Amino acid sequence: MLIGLISCQKGPVLYHGPMVGKKDVNFENLIRKGQPKTLAEIYTEHGNFINTKQFPPVISAAAVLENGKNWLLIDIRNPDAYEAGHINGAYNVPKDKVLDFLSHKKHAAAYPKIVFICYSGQMASYVTGITRYAGFDNTYVMLFGMASWNSQFSGILKKGFGDRYPEMLVKDTDKTEAISTEPKTEAVHKGIDLSKLPKLPQKLPSLLIKERAQALLQQSRPSFLLKDDEFFPAIKKDINAYYSIFYIQKPKYYAAHVKGSHQFTPRKDLGLNARLTDIPADKPVVIYCKTGHTAGNATAYLNMLGYKAHNLMFGANGFMYSIWKKNNWMPDVSALINDYPVVEGKKRTNNKVVAAAPKKVGAPKAPIAKHKKKAVTGGCG
Repeated sequence: MLIGLISCQKGPVLYHGPMVGKKDVNFENLIRKGQPKTLAEIYTEHGNFINTKQFPPVISAAAVLENGKNWLLIDIRNPDAYEAGHINGAYNVPKDKVLDFLSHKKHAAAYPKIVFICYSGQMASYVTGITRYAGFDNTYVMLFGMASWNSQFSGILKKGFGDRYPEMLVKDTDKTEAISTEPKTEAVHKGIDLSKLPKLPQKLPSLLIKERAQALLQQSRPSFLLKDDEFFPAIKKDINAYYSIFYIQKPKYYAAHVKGSHQFTPRKDLGLNARLTDIPADKPVVIYCKTGHTAGNATAYLNMLGYKAHNLMFGANGFMYSIWKKNNWMPDVSALINDYPVVEGKKRTNNKVVAAAPKKVGAPKAPIAKHKKKAVTGGCG
């Protein structure tokens, strides 16, 4: 699914859409007479990425260790953090310069994968989502960022997991509060009130996508990523301060969820022909999942559509970690942390990143984790 801006030449190129059979779909010809199609319609008709098995695009630190020399690694942390230790071969690019970097500095489409790396994966999840919906179909976030890569950076992860604000949790043991998540039966655009979607400027889709992506990447953290100590005090004061969404399957929602939050099923309910229009366009939205990675990507999708959405940092693990651990839905936080090698310095190392299809490689050489760790995914399954 390539929609909008992609870097296949020396400069930015406006891609005209995915291949349908042997025919290109030109988005500029998708404009209705007197009324452009909404971005929600365009994304739904051409890929519907948020409801595919490939969503969210998360990759493990172990996979980066094994294949990183074949991939384009982009570290979006501040220069001081990068200098203190980064992955060999990673470029240091601030998030507001990412689109320019992929469009002008790198032949992005030549890389099998482009991996974004931050402190804990929370910021990088959002950046990955924005780039996906700006047209780059090979971007990924590294699960839990540098906190997972090497124990010297793990403090943010250990501190982020916890059981804060237990008084704000409720259980649905009798399922009486469960919200129906059955999708609407109408075909896309039939029986759906598109006027409920956020209002965006009426521009050519490619131009609108490019402008929104760049504007969103320039925003500061609180505009799209909230900490527990920012979200919970607000809803304690006013339970309706946010339209909150627990982006998780029903059984885990029933086990415990934030008071007033709505259950949305991943890869299903954020579709235009499902429950997307249930989300109020005129109210701030908070979406949380298991780890913060799926919700980070979903937040990017909603914000591209014009919503004022925020991801809750570390998801459910930030405020009810013991419940998830008790049910074996998450391992001990120590199992998420590795001791993979880092390099120091202001500049990227001289090791060349190969912009070609990855070659088959053997087992990674030391230093690696001292013991085998349980595989952990970033999705909400």
